[in-house]
Amino acid sequence: MPDDYKDLLASVDAWYRSVKEAHPAEVPCSKGCRECCIGLFDVSLADRDLLREGLAQADSAVRKDIEARAAALVERLREVDPDLGDTLDGMSPDAIDDLCDEVGDVECPVLGREGECRLYSHRPLTCRMSGVPVVDLNGRPVYPEGCAKCTLKPKDTPRLDCDRVSRRERKILKARYPGDSGITLFIAQALRP
Repeated sequence: MPDDYKDLLASVDAWYRSVKEAHPAEVPCSKGCRECCIGLFDVSLADRDLLREGLAQADSAVRKDIEARAAALVERLREVDPDLGDTLDGMSPDAIDDLCDEVGDVECPVLGREGECRLYSHRPLTCRMSGVPVVDLNGRPVYPEGCAKCTLKPKDTPRLDCDRVSRRERKILKARYPGDSGITLFIAQALRP
């Protein structure tokens, strides 16, 4: 994974730590909590590569389990939408939302038996921003709600320069994936063998 993307992820991790440190009672995130890991999440091609890098480094049994769970979830998605490809390219946001609604609440294939993220150091950008309200520098809630366990209110959340994060991500994606920089895919699609 290129250093520029790792630097972007590190900056978001630093923001998240600042939120958790400033509001420990309201942000009870800890290893084993799976509140943010339920549902279908679309990720970028850079996140796909990051996940695959982590998967390649995982223990063989863990890798096989994640791949099997990802393949089963993709199969379930294709039962609902037989035209689903290897990515979400060409699908409208409404079609993606409809697919997510129809499939319902599903666990991320990376979750372990104890609710731990088995590829934690290789988790996507969206995972690094989940669980707490995300508020931009102007005080505008970008994602106003955290998980069910988070009681932090948007007005109290440390601000994130969301525009800068988005600009940096777009620049990295355009440089690394010319012509395909806007393509996204579900985590399960990224991890299936």
